[in-house]
Amino acid sequence: MKGLTRWSPIRTIRRWDPIEEFRTMQHDMDRLFDRFFETEILREHAMGWMPSAESYTKDNHLVFKVELPGVNQKDLDVSIADRELIIKGERKSEKDAKEQDYIYREISYGCFERRFTLPEGVKTDDLKAKFSSGVLEITVPAPALAKARKIAIEATREEKKQIEAESKKAA
Repeated sequence: MKGLTRWSPIRTIRRWDPIEEFRTMQHDMDRLFDRFFETEILREHAMGWMPSAESYTKDNHLVFKVELPGVNQKDLDVSIADRELIIKGERKSEKDAKEQDYIYREISYGCFERRFTLPEGVKTDDLKAKFSSGVLEITVPAPALAKARKIAIEATREEKKQIEAESKKAA
């Protein structure tokens, strides 16, 4: 049977070591970056790739542009479900090159899917899609949006009296 020893706060106090703090911080940052890059690699392999996209308004139309270099038009599918614009496709890899023949490989291949929520009131029947030079451009008439207007704020009686008193003092 071991004897009980009294806890002493003085024995538990350690001398602060700034080098050890930096080592701990470096270790934590290494773990963070390892987790981040592992999940990025797993996500890329699971999802294929994600093409770049942009959306803006022009001449009362919503415009969506998606960069799709190396994608054939026959491998694209544009559809609407509820108020969601769905763009699906696939960039196929070249069958001539074998895995062991690559020296450097950075281009992603595979299936992709992008979804964009359209605003309320969009006329999806008038949607137009154009594919040129590896860029898919989709236009749809934008709904009429309510214009912003300024709303006056009423002051209470006490605030009105305070404002009048301050203006008298200033005069």
